Amino acid sequence: MTLNLLHLVSASVVGIAAFQTAAPHNHVKHRVSVVQKYARENADDLAKLDVIASTASEPATPKIDMTAENVVIACMDAMLKNDVPWSNAGLETCFDYSSDRCRAALGGSLDKFITYASNPTFGSMTHAKHYSILSVGPIIAAGATRGAMQTVLVKVTPAKGEDRRFLWTLQQERRPPRQGLWLVHECIYVENAFDLTV
Repeated sequence: MTLNLLHLVSASVVGIAAFQTAAPHNHVKHRVSVVQKYARENADDLAKLDVIASTASEPATPKIDMTAENVVIACMDAMLKNDVPWSNAGLETCFDYSSDRCRAALGGSLDKFITYASNPTFGSMTHAKHYSILSVGPIIAAGATRGAMQTVLVKVTPAKGEDRRFLWTLQQERRPPRQGLWLVHECIYVENAFDLTV
């Protein structure tokens, strides 16, 4: 089962979640202090505290062997527990896994993305009950001005309300330092998406 991008014209698109900043974000210091506080309050021994605190020193980033689907799963898993181990850690993961162009579309900073993500549509993915991957589209070959692209259709069961579907579009980065990585290009809430069986 796959979703054809050309048929999205027929879909009713209600909300757009393109989390996108051209400038690198600088939130590691805040993350370290928050995680260290969390660790002190929740770790049952010093070794565990050190492990938790050490994870705060570097932003979460996609790996070269991650597929487009893997990136979506990483983002969704993080948003299900959005405030663990610190406030908005899940949204921060989404920001870290998004392209520069995607980040720039929402003001170019983590704080602005978090503000945007508090809207009821995108916000329904944070602290959701669960999600499932409905379909993964074929890889669309790279063009002259962009990397390869792929879509992933996800069904989300929010903490409140009815199930929703989100179409994630990912693109392979062409430029260093993240060349070759699959990054989030946009995430669109689709009210009535068409499932096409190939």
